[in-house]
Amino acid sequence: MPHYITDRCIGCTVCAKKCPVDCIAGENKHLHIIDPEICVDCGVCESYCPVEAIANDLGEILPKCGGQSTRPVAMVEEDLCSGCEFCVAACPFDCLDMNWSHSDSFRHEGGSDWFPVAEMVHAKECVGCRLCEEVCIKSAIVVRWPDGRSAPTFHVNFDENAEAVDSFSHGIR
Repeated sequence: MPHYITDRCIGCTVCAKKCPVDCIAGENKHLHIIDPEICVDCGVCESYCPVEAIANDLGEILPKCGGQSTRPVAMVEEDLCSGCEFCVAACPFDCLDMNWSHSDSFRHEGGSDWFPVAEMVHAKECVGCRLCEEVCIKSAIVVRWPDGRSAPTFHVNFDENAEAVDSFSHGIR
């Protein structure tokens, strides 16, 4: 069940700007609404709301995280990355890009020991929505808190949220 916005909303638009699947709508200084058909329940809106007006599916209002240094961010484990670029296409804020990496133990097609891997290039823009983590076919991306702990797993059900998947994954196909 998706998050929802309570009447504590001040209409600041932060949640709408940070939502990775654009499921939040509303006028400036008016109550905003989350479209439950599009919401993937990632919790990003909840962590950015300055007045703690967003509740999770259990009705719990969790406190905002604070600044970027206290938010989870995607981290790429280079040794596991296959270079498929799914994560780059899935990221709604262009935080990831492909970079060439060198490995003595890995030989790519053609005999080269240089191969493309995903790399976090705009960590300050990462909202920790886990979309990149969900599409990674090799589990090479993990969303972690700055202290290294894994971020909580939200129940992102991409089968039930096909419209949301289409909104960010058109470049994957």
